[in-house]
Amino acid sequence: MGVWDSLKELRKYSNQYLAAFTGTLLMLSVAAAYGWTSPTLPKLLADDSPLPLTPDESSWVVSILVLTSIAGPVLSAWLIDRFGRKPTLLIAVLPSIVGWVLIGVGDSVAVLFVSRALSGISYGMAYSSMPLYLGEIASDRIRGSIGTLLTVMAKTGILLEYSIGPYVGYTTLAWISIAFPAIFFGLFMWLPESPYYLLAKQRTELAEKNLRWLRRSNDVEGELKMMQAAVERSQQNRGTFRDLLNRGNRRSLIIILGLGALQQLCGSQAVIAYSQQIFDQVNIGLEAHESSIIMAVIQLVTAALSSSIVDRVGRRPLLLVSTVGCAVGTFIVGLYFFLVQQEVDLDGIGWIPLVVIMVYIIFYTVGLATVPFAILGEIFPANVKAVAVALYTMFAGAVGFGVSKLYQLISDEAGTYLSFWIFAACSAGFVVFVFALIPETKGKPLDQILIEMNTSTNRNINCFRRSKRSEEQKQVPTEGNLANA
Repeated sequence: MGVWDSLKELRKYSNQYLAAFTGTLLMLSVAAAYGWTSPTLPKLLADDSPLPLTPDESSWVVSILVLTSIAGPVLSAWLIDRFGRKPTLLIAVLPSIVGWVLIGVGDSVAVLFVSRALSGISYGMAYSSMPLYLGEIASDRIRGSIGTLLTVMAKTGILLEYSIGPYVGYTTLAWISIAFPAIFFGLFMWLPESPYYLLAKQRTELAEKNLRWLRRSNDVEGELKMMQAAVERSQQNRGTFRDLLNRGNRRSLIIILGLGALQQLCGSQAVIAYSQQIFDQVNIGLEAHESSIIMAVIQLVTAALSSSIVDRVGRRPLLLVSTVGCAVGTFIVGLYFFLVQQEVDLDGIGWIPLVVIMVYIIFYTVGLATVPFAILGEIFPANVKAVAVALYTMFAGAVGFGVSKLYQLISDEAGTYLSFWIFAACSAGFVVFVFALIPETKGKPLDQILIEMNTSTNRNINCFRRSKRSEEQKQVPTEGNLANA
């Protein structure tokens, strides 16, 4: 494809990218709250701390956000089908704004905990609502790359906190950070609602108007009819949690819960939240915050690149490569910290954990950080999608809370190496899961993906039944078998 063709294609999809970019500013905002701990905790644990914390309290500062993020999907699931995708996303940012204000004006650990709890609610609402909105506004051809914008913007938020935090005061960072959710709110209120939602509410004219704007075309009748048919099918049976357990959705549910667990158990959240403290343990000639900034830059660049290749390489290959890379990377870092604890002289190779963590971040970001959100918006029918996304976020939040809280305890009691080896073992175990269960959805219409998911499930069940019948028949003693006995 030449430069001119690329520009024409970019112009064709420009409104969709604009809506996705503006919407995912919400992800930048909530991810900034998560990345805030890396440059801030060392200050709060220092002798001249503006708000003295114990190590146990510092682990709660990280994990409270993850814990309360579980409540976010509950709110989103109630709001998203009653008031729409757009109002839900605008409401989702409000607790984050209040959270930053509390840090700016508060002077106690209790106020800090409340702030983190509010930020966690925004975090959970954003991650459970945004994939649904992005999946419904995007064309089939660019749905994967738009879905990965969610991660690109999240990594941008973390980079901003890593880059600003070490050089400004505790409260100053909070007042700077409040600009992120405020900008999102001011811009996103002008963007269109999902056509799928409008069709579900029988607002056909507005749905067609929004679809024309998103597609930059007046010829949307065919796609609008396909959307209408999908909405009608979904409304024939309103989605509930029980519907996620039926035969058609069971495999999809296992896939998203497995990916949610894998995202957390590979160690990514611990590395992001505690990066500066991790690099403090490594003698590499760089300041810990400088290493953290380098890591965040690499993460952002990789996320941006993955958004351009996810629709070319495919979801499944990226996930396989990513999971294997995380397993190898965390094992090597764990080995380094184990040798350090055994007092082995490693002065000449102190650069190894820094390089390996950077490579680990590349592997994590190219697949596990981006692809699950693209898959999440693709493998469920519209009537249960909101429930599925909410359950995914709650489950991932519960696992993430365990990881973020136990990382500090295990590292303090047994050593950092054990935490990384646990991450390595979990990642290695999930390689089989990814290989066996994850489907390839690249470039396929949503209807086709859902048909294939149901067909695959039914085919597997039928094959199992045929195999079982065959084995039973082999075990029945026939005349020929008795004669040969």
